[in-house]
Amino acid sequence: MTHYFIDDQWNLIKGPLSVDEISKLANEYQDKYFPGQKLTVSIQVTSSAQFHGAGCYEPAAKRIWLAERVTEFENTLKIALLHEMIHANMHARGCDADPNHEHPPEFKAEVKRLMALGAYDDLL
Repeated sequence: MTHYFIDDQWNLIKGPLSVDEISKLANEYQDKYFPGQKLTVSIQVTSSAQFHGAGCYEPAAKRIWLAERVTEFENTLKIALLHEMIHANMHARGCDADPNHEHPPEFKAEVKRLMALGAYDDLL
């Protein structure tokens, strides 16, 4: 359940998304943008100072990591989640194995495909 708060200037602020909310969103994205592909991953939020990015996919554990700091910014979180879901789905198909962690042409093609489907509408 999403919570809202009032800051010192009486502005309404949406609270950080919970892991359950993020997982629900990931399931919706999977159904909508990766139809017909079965994916089982867990979502983990970390507050570790050693975690420098917004998100990361850990193939061996089939886990998407998201930085706690992005959970307060829904659009940023959604963009990071979509990015990591592309990695996870490509890994599930056996085509995201670049040891240098570069984004190969297939990854970039997936980003373009999701853009064409409207996944990033209202997020950018």
